[in-house]
Amino acid sequence: MNNLTDFLMKHFFAERSFSPLVKISVFLATLIFSFIFIYLIFLNHFSTAEARLILYIFYLIIFYGTFFCGFWPGFLLATICSIPAIKVIGANFLQHGFITASDMEILPFVAFYYLVAIAVDWFRVIIERLKSQLEENKRLNEQTRQMEKLVLAGEIAAGIAHEIRNPLTVVQGYIQLQAAKHKHEQNESATYALILSELKRANQIISEFLNFSRPHQPSKKPIQLTEIIKTTISLMSAESQVRNIEILLQSKELPFINADPGQMIQVFMNLFTNAMQAMPDGGKITVETGYSTEEDQIIIHIHDTGHGIPQESLERIFTPFFTTKDHGTGLGLWMTQAIILAHGGLIDVTSSQQGTTFTVVLPVEQQDILPIFPPN
Repeated sequence: MNNLTDFLMKHFFAERSFSPLVKISVFLATLIFSFIFIYLIFLNHFSTAEARLILYIFYLIIFYGTFFCGFWPGFLLATICSIPAIKVIGANFLQHGFITASDMEILPFVAFYYLVAIAVDWFRVIIERLKSQLEENKRLNEQTRQMEKLVLAGEIAAGIAHEIRNPLTVVQGYIQLQAAKHKHEQNESATYALILSELKRANQIISEFLNFSRPHQPSKKPIQLTEIIKTTISLMSAESQVRNIEILLQSKELPFINADPGQMIQVFMNLFTNAMQAMPDGGKITVETGYSTEEDQIIIHIHDTGHGIPQESLERIFTPFFTTKDHGTGLGLWMTQAIILAHGGLIDVTSSQQGTTFTVVLPVEQQDILPIFPPN
């Protein structure tokens, strides 16, 4: 059944923004109505005038079949509907009798059946192209808006880092000297250790700011994303075991794409880390990969069984420096989004009390993306 459906979707039904269920349902409905009317016409259930009226109803059937399903379903319906039309209007064609001028009316009548299928299919193709273009424009506008945010955040990060890092280094040096002098005093030593730990964390945050204000542009080469995900899962295996979290990969065959392998690993490590932090009592992370031949893009879903993200936080989750964690910097998901945008892709998130799902979309054929931040 699945093989038949796949065959119909690829070779019979045209590309439409309707689900396969809608396409099949409409096509079956138009076939059923057509055969019912044809059956009644051949039983002479209708008068000649009524039968001619039914022939005009076939225009609607062909219209709907073509509009929802494509040219070949419409062509098939036009052929089927031509049979009762010949019986009603051009009976002599079937009986091999003398063909009169009135019988010739069947030729333009049937021709219009096929013309409806051709015109409606052309009209629907134009609609699909316009819709696709609108979606692409929306995606590019969203990408531009996100990049503008990243530019502003990068400038802020660079300013903060340059202004704070030098005096912080001086303070850390003096604290280390004092800690060395009081290393035999237990209370003083613990205090200095705590101060140094916090200074180290602050310095790490500032280092992250610097990295984000001067990000590396992707060094792209052909990679297989499934292998990248497997590598990331292997790198995260120790932490996942400690946290009692299972990471499952459900992967389909993916085409190679040009991407930066290091940055891709960073993306998935950030997403896995984010998911693990949402499951303090353990749980499961499911990674599903797929390839859309229609859009020529790879789609990756990363779902966790955590407590979910509140709606008010969900709207700001990719905003730089926004975090709900006590010791978070709010830069992990921002960095993840920046990398994906630099590869011409998109990232989205949905969440409920049953867990959170991040969706990463990466085009297989990628264009060169402008730098996220201008060079210093």
